[in-house]
Order: sequence, then structure tokens, then C-alpha cells
Amino acid sequence: MSDPTSMSSAVNVYKRLVPQPVRSAAATTVPAGVRRKVKRRLARTLSRREARLHRRALRRVRKAGLGHSERRTHAPDGRVGHVHTGLTADLARRLDHDLVTQALDAAEIPWFAVPALDDRRVCLAVDHKDKGAVRRVLRALLEEHTGYVVSVSPAGNDTGTLPGSHVKAWKHYGKAKVIRLTWLRTDPTENLWVGEEQGIEIEFWTTNTDLPTERLIGPRPNRVQRAVPSDAPGIEIGLDRLSGYCDIDGDLEPTVTLEDFDVLRLEEITFPVDAVLLWQHRTPWGEALLRAALRSLHQYAPWVDVVHVIAEAEPPAWLRADDRLTVVRARPGSEWYLHQLPDLADHFLLLRPGALLGRPSRPFDYFTPNGATRPRRGPWNAQESFAPWTRTAYTATGRVTAHGYAHGPQPHRAETLTRLAATGVTPLPLDDAQLSPIVPGTQPLDGVVHHFGHTTGLADPSGEAFVALHAALPGIGNQLERLLVRRDSRQIQLFGLGTDEARARGGTKAVLDFLHRYFPVPSVFEGDHHTDEADNRP
Repeated sequence: MSDPTSMSSAVNVYKRLVPQPVRSAAATTVPAGVRRKVKRRLARTLSRREARLHRRALRRVRKAGLGHSERRTHAPDGRVGHVHTGLTADLARRLDHDLVTQALDAAEIPWFAVPALDDRRVCLAVDHKDKGAVRRVLRALLEEHTGYVVSVSPAGNDTGTLPGSHVKAWKHYGKAKVIRLTWLRTDPTENLWVGEEQGIEIEFWTTNTDLPTERLIGPRPNRVQRAVPSDAPGIEIGLDRLSGYCDIDGDLEPTVTLEDFDVLRLEEITFPVDAVLLWQHRTPWGEALLRAALRSLHQYAPWVDVVHVIAEAEPPAWLRADDRLTVVRARPGSEWYLHQLPDLADHFLLLRPGALLGRPSRPFDYFTPNGATRPRRGPWNAQESFAPWTRTAYTATGRVTAHGYAHGPQPHRAETLTRLAATGVTPLPLDDAQLSPIVPGTQPLDGVVHHFGHTTGLADPSGEAFVALHAALPGIGNQLERLLVRRDSRQIQLFGLGTDEARARGGTKAVLDFLHRYFPVPSVFEGDHHTDEADNRP
């Protein structure tokens, strides 16, 4: 029998060619054996036609040279993955986008990008009339470059483990209004896997002629509008305008959308955001923390404009200063004077030693479109209420604090620091968290600055889960392994790598091993592009 999910299956063709009254009469007058024989011949004819069209689509895909990777491998769940050196989440997203759009272009199928509600994924729209052709070319693409397909609307996830080249993987396609294509990609170490939460979604838009102006109607809501004129002109637009997780580099290849979709997203950040990293420990574990912080920005925050390394010790030789990274020598306690840093953007992320991004992030996760920061709240207890930073915050604002602030990357504004300095507040001493025997409370600078920003309308604190671990914690290896397997924490903070207890218990070594596995891809900020064996020493 022919593929029942095909847009021209034997059942559908039989229903289209034979009217309902004739089918009813045939059911009572024509012998069952004759009816089965006719249907079987029709199915064989359609099966041969479908196979011929599939071969034609496969030739087009191969001629276009689509779907390249260094080699294939298998993910921990047994599915096929593709290995790419220098892989990042943003690179995987662009590889998927280019793969699908080039396949549609090869089949001469018109398409345009849509600003989907979930901007982790790129969404493309095609005409519902092209649904059969889309299926053939995408199945050929997934045969050439193994990936997976599921139905999004209506939901049908039971095909997610079947390679998209299999006919059974398309069993929900006939009724699908939106489908998702995913490719699993990894780096050569196979420690980093990307693709499960990304992929390309394809919506099938229909034409509506009820009004004088013909319109295209989407199958689901998006961030702009569901209906657009069918004659709306197409324009080129950067992927960063469709997804907050994308690189803002204007030199990258754009995509195509309709002019009606070229509007600001509600959560779109239009101002530049820098990152400030503190370098304090000229030790192997100190360098490992700096590498990991740079790699976390490279992997999970490609929208960061310039990275500023504030070096309170001699900077490592492998740091590659260029137009995207600057190195500034400073004295201890320089955090209180970051607003005096030359060429620093007004909005920036501050990463102290041990602060890491663990998942893809957006500028909107840390800033509001009107420019306010969104600092992460932390626990509040008696120790926090009597901490020196609480008294200082009250002195500067006249208002009592009500919560602490989380460890890990925190957003700041140079304007907030400038206003705070104008109040005459005396900077508090800042302890070295990597030498602390316990997980400390709210970092004094964060507590004072964020509370001051909140009371002056420059900050809007929000809550989000974060992970803070001390290297001397008993059983820290299990905690780190859980982080590595799940990769579900956006904010990570590691403490105590320089303590004697952590070195004696093997916690420092366990953290270094974790960092090398969690961030295996070198960043563009590393001049040597490799990790020294010395980094493995505690």
C-alpha cells in the first residue's frame, strides 16, 4: 500500500475521484474482491509515483550539497548526532536555518520567517498548498543529513526518536499544522549536545479571500500578527530580530521575512550590553575559572558586545585582546568604580570568579526594554538582615531591604554606580569568595547597588533559580555530575576553590574536571585555543 500519510494517498485519491453516492452504490453492487483489486492497483500506482518524486527530491538535495558535518556519532539516548568543531548554540541554530531554507529554495518552495512566540526556535512559514512538496524535500533532507521530525500542532511527539527519513516518522503529517525539525549536534569531545530545545518549526499558512484584500492566515499566534496581506513585500532581517538568543553581529547572513513582521518585539533589547569579568587569582584553578567564564559567554550569550577583563593580578598570556575584549589593570576593590571604566556600555553583566552562565540566555533575562536591570533575588535570613551591606543600603536610600541577591552573573548599570557614588556612600570591603570556607551571603556590592537601583527606579528585581556550590562540599562530585547531565541551570556560582579543605578533599580537582566537560568549546577570546594540562592541577 502507498504511504497513508502522503498528501496523495490511495484513500484520499479514491475519495476525491469517486463521489460519495457512487462509493455507497459500489459498496452494495460491486463485489468486495473487485473493489480491493482496484484499490490495490491504485495504491501501487501512487506508491511508484511517490517513490519517483522522493528520488527526484533527494537528487535536488544532493545536488545542492546540503547537510555537512565532520562525522556522525550517537547521542546518549541512541539517536544520531553530528559533530562540529567550535559548536555553539547559536551556530547550531544558524546551521539548521540554512539547511532548511536552502532545501526549500532547491525545491522552489516560497517561504518566509515568522517571529514565533517561543524564540528559542526559528519558525518558517510556507503555503499550505505546498505541503506535499515540503514533505518530500524535507524527508529527502533528513535522509541526507539525519534529523528528526515531530508534529507540534496538533502535538505528536511519539516520532521524536525515529529518523526523519523513515516513512513512519511522518505519520502525523497529514493533519499537522506545524511541524518541528531537529538535528542533534555536538563538539568533538561529545560533552556538549545542542539541538533538543532548538530546531526549525514550519507553519502551514492558508489563504483567505473573504475580504477584498487577500490575506495569509497563520495556524497559530505569533509575536506580531496572525494575518498578513498576501502581497506583503519580503525583506531581509537578522536572526537576532526574530530570536533574543542570537548573535547581534550584523555581518552574519540574514533571513527573509515579510515587511509586516519587521517590528520591535516586546522583549527586544535595542541597547548594547557589555560583560565585565574579574581576574584575581594567578593560579591554575583561577585561569580555569576565567576560561570557563569566557566560554560561557561565548556559548550562551553571543549578544554580548564587548568583554572587559578587570585584572587585579597579572593577566594570563593566552587572553587575546581585540575589539571585542579589553584588559584593564586595577587594584583590589575596583568593583565599586566600574562606572569609571573607559568605553564601558551603560548596561553590563558582572561575572566574578566562579560566576558562569549554564544555559542559553537573552538580554531580556537581565534587562528590561526601558533600560532597567533585572537583578536576581537571593535568600533572606537573619544573617542577611544584620549584614554590613544592609546597613549601608539603608543609609544610602532610607529604606529597609527585604531580600538578598543571588550569586552568579548579575546585571548592572554604570548610571546606578554613578548615582550611588554621588551619595557619598563609603565602599564596603569585598571578601575573596574563592578563599572563603563557606558559601557567603549576598555580595556587598550587589546588595547595595541593586537596592539603590530598585529604590530609584533603575532596577526591577526578579527571582530565578540559581546554583551555588562550595568546592569543599562533601559529595560535590555528584552535584557537579547532576549539573553536567541536566544542564538546566542558567546561573552557576562556584566558591572555595582556593581553600585548603577543598584541595584536600579533591573538590578543586572535581570542579576543574567539571568545567572542562561543561565548557569544552574554546571561546574566541582565547589566543591559544587549548587548555593547558596545568589547568587540571588544583
